[in-house]
Amino acid sequence: MLTRTAFRFSPRGSYAACLASDGVAGWHVEHWPLDPARPPSPVPGLAPTGPHSRMLPLDDGGVLLHHAGPDRHGIILGRADRPARLLGTLTALGLQLLPHPAHDALALAITTRSDPSATLWLLRSRDGEPRPVLTVSGLLIGGTWLDPVGRQLAVNRAYRGRLTCVAVDLHSGTVEELWPDHPSVRLLFAVPHAGLFVVADDNGRIGWACSPGGRLQWPAELNGPHNPWPLAADVTGEQVAVRLDQGGSSRLLVYERHTDRTVALPLPAGHLGDAAAWTPTGLRFAFTGPDRRTGVAEIAPSAAQAAGTFRLLADPEAPGAPAVPGLPVRAC
Repeated sequence: MLTRTAFRFSPRGSYAACLASDGVAGWHVEHWPLDPARPPSPVPGLAPTGPHSRMLPLDDGGVLLHHAGPDRHGIILGRADRPARLLGTLTALGLQLLPHPAHDALALAITTRSDPSATLWLLRSRDGEPRPVLTVSGLLIGGTWLDPVGRQLAVNRAYRGRLTCVAVDLHSGTVEELWPDHPSVRLLFAVPHAGLFVVADDNGRIGWACSPGGRLQWPAELNGPHNPWPLAADVTGEQVAVRLDQGGSSRLLVYERHTDRTVALPLPAGHLGDAAAWTPTGLRFAFTGPDRRTGVAEIAPSAAQAAGTFRLLADPEAPGAPAVPGLPVRAC
């Protein structure tokens, strides 16, 4: 049986990548072109060590793989049409990769040390070599850009026994708490130009603010039963996709900020993954069902009540897809 897990989308949602294994030949990275949609294919030269390996698909079609070793972390760039390339190896306890909004950057890497401290590294498009930008005290977790050029990054920082959401200015080196009166709040994602900053707290509440550090709102529509979890927002910041888990199946809602209500989207029986991307053509997400192969699905929320708006973008068993042994597949 082929297992697919850890789906992730490129920043604009034009590509996806996942980890795949048939249980015999080990794990590999699959690349999913989505504009236009084509069958997935393995990325040559990328050899993840297991289902917990981390990768980052890029909008130019490349995939970055984080190869972890004892206190050493490699960053490898793979493409479907050329050999993989080691961009650099960093000595650290841990490493995470974040997309970077600047056109001349591949990604941002964050490494952690035992002091504790975290160093931010910029991977530029021209050579990909990690170059240190800034070191801050504490451990940094996650990351959401607060501007379109990659100057300010919101991260959750563990420091001196506290976990708080802070804004790190990569140019000035300043670190500022965003919600000092609400230390348990963490930023999940944002649409900065539209004034939407989606947050969660330690109690599992979901909320939003109009600005980083601004007044928090906790809508009842986002805090119902079945573990609601926000996945993505549209470019206007007015619609937020929310996943509800009910046993082995998922529901998908869209929260409309201007009306403070939710609309249920018509999905077949199945389960959604943890990642999503909202593109001009619709909301994209990993999906698997009892009668459907694991794949990337798309639905157009503006036509939520119309039949046939749900569709699988890429069929792993379509003609021309690489032959992979196994029967049904499953998602994350």
